[in-house]
Amino acid sequence: MKKKNILKFLFLVVLLYPLFTLFSAVGNLGDVGLQEAHVSVLNYQISIWVSWLVLVVASVYFKWTKQKNFFFFFTYAFVLVAFGFLGYLGQKLVTQYDLPNKFRDGYSFGVLHALQHIISSVVLTGFLQAAVWWFTRRWHRR
Repeated sequence: MKKKNILKFLFLVVLLYPLFTLFSAVGNLGDVGLQEAHVSVLNYQISIWVSWLVLVVASVYFKWTKQKNFFFFFTYAFVLVAFGFLGYLGQKLVTQYDLPNKFRDGYSFGVLHALQHIISSVVLTGFLQAAVWWFTRRWHRR
């Protein structure tokens, strides 16, 4: 029973940490200077990757012990939503502070910024999911 409560608490913290830093970053975008706004967006990005790491560990654990992919699918959904908001924050940062970029508008920058992180995290998660699937099968050991 204790292990289940610890996992629930950890899961809640993993979801609330990026949410807290997201609200902090959105609140800081219009009220502070460029350096502070950039730092708050970077803190949000770091919180996503830390949460992704914890979610992947939980996903591997549950796939290994229970043979369930629910946490992997939840991790994919979390990554899509969280990095989508990161792209939005990147777009707002570029347009609000009139930062130079390779695109004519901030929207394209935000989409590319989000896609870079989404693709890399989905590939890493998929690789780990495939590895756990491979090593939970007995036929590969022969």
